[in-house]
Amino acid sequence: MSPISRRRLLLGVPALAAAGVLAEGRAATAAPANAAGTALVDRYGQYLHQSWPGKVTSDEQLRREYAEEAARLADVAFDTTTYDAYGGLKRLGRREATGYFRLEKVEGRWWFVTPDGHLFFLKGVDAFSAEEWGYGTLYLNADGSPRELFEELPDRDRFAAAYAVVEQGLHTVSFLKANLMRKYGDDYKDRWRDISRRRMIDWGFNAQGKWHRDPAVVMPYIERAPTPTDVIKVGWGIDPFDRDFSAKLDRAFGDFGMRRMRDDPWLIGYFFENERGWNREIVAQVVRRGSDLPAKRAFVRHLEQAYGADLARVNEILGTDARSFRALADEVIDIGRVPDGDVRAFITQASATYFRKVRQAIKRHDPHHLFLGSSLVPTWRTSPEWNVGGIEHLDAISFDWYSDSADYLRQYETHDKPIINIEFSFCYPDRGLTSHNPSITATGIADRGEKFKAFVEAQAKSPVFVGYAWFVYYDQAVTRKPGATEAFNMGLANQQDQPYHEMTDIMRATNRNVEAVHLNG
Repeated sequence: MSPISRRRLLLGVPALAAAGVLAEGRAATAAPANAAGTALVDRYGQYLHQSWPGKVTSDEQLRREYAEEAARLADVAFDTTTYDAYGGLKRLGRREATGYFRLEKVEGRWWFVTPDGHLFFLKGVDAFSAEEWGYGTLYLNADGSPRELFEELPDRDRFAAAYAVVEQGLHTVSFLKANLMRKYGDDYKDRWRDISRRRMIDWGFNAQGKWHRDPAVVMPYIERAPTPTDVIKVGWGIDPFDRDFSAKLDRAFGDFGMRRMRDDPWLIGYFFENERGWNREIVAQVVRRGSDLPAKRAFVRHLEQAYGADLARVNEILGTDARSFRALADEVIDIGRVPDGDVRAFITQASATYFRKVRQAIKRHDPHHLFLGSSLVPTWRTSPEWNVGGIEHLDAISFDWYSDSADYLRQYETHDKPIINIEFSFCYPDRGLTSHNPSITATGIADRGEKFKAFVEAQAKSPVFVGYAWFVYYDQAVTRKPGATEAFNMGLANQQDQPYHEMTDIMRATNRNVEAVHLNG
């Protein structure tokens, strides 16, 4: 999941303070549950120190809620009169059908086009699976001692599937999984899939977005192309000038089985990496390195070309005394001496190299599906030069933009390249959960829906905007996501599998009308 807590202002609430998290979002050292030594959450993973209507008090309540919702959604079915099989809007006419998703500009506005040839606006949900590890929480501290935050952990025998060891050896438990087993039965998956698919249809969502998905729920989806483990890194960035970068991509994509996905009509396209680009900070690290770093050699070549091979001029600018450009590659260069125009030009070159090589590798394994960029945060760990430097190699630009303002689109509209926002949400800090950014913090559950409506429609009016994905299906745990300070109210439903109907009622109307908003601008 997105490392939001590292870049957002975390709003302090009693639950997180008690769990040992500072208000600024920095993890504190291990701390007791709270000053009184009492637990934070009950056996269902709910915040103990607050009451609210509908709070789960028994397994029977969960089973009753399932029966009631199943009855309410019994007549919900995919509308084949309005939409084609993939969710394309039939009334907007038919375009060329290629058997795969593609993008097309129609009367000045960009759209996805479904495999059947109808215009499609992406309305996805991220992490559409109970298997998403970010829905769990640690039950052991780093030293192996138990976290004293739980009134009662799920039974290890009955709810064995709720326990897992995930990234970096973290021991986790998923109250969500345990609650789904209580609600739908120990063999819960088919019943969960049926109700979840009906919810998506009812709420107007038409795709599975980023992160863990459930392939048994047949919907259009976005896939993450894997990052090779042996790439050369500079800070958080990849060195695209590595002459073996393409071969490393081929190995990773081959091991991932990308060739097996090439004929899947439900796959919209791939994104590569996540929220990782180049900015001045990365270049500052590059220029301090030696000639063993491919990017450093590329930087020196850039200077040589930019200044007409005038070594004396380059030495004067950089404050160096290298006897050749080859020797300059081993000099430690102060980024403060590098003209801003050269920094920006080199980032642009790096971006073009990176996205060209990634696209070529994807197309070698899968020539049919779209390349959707790197899911960048426009203002964090990237730069405008990186975001558009390789634009000719992208089918669409993908962003993660947590905000209530669509103004970020303005600077990109001039490039006339389709844009998707595949991570955003609005939170209401309540019931032990919190938010992570004042601009996405709501005043209530219904206000989350109103903010969704306003933000989605503002983006949809842009001629280049072609869709979005809400982050995420379920809230994070009150006792924090594994290995992070995140305990965010981001879900369409809580971890007791109770939808936020006051919000989803507004989402339903918004999702069903968004094509008209995009069409009319």
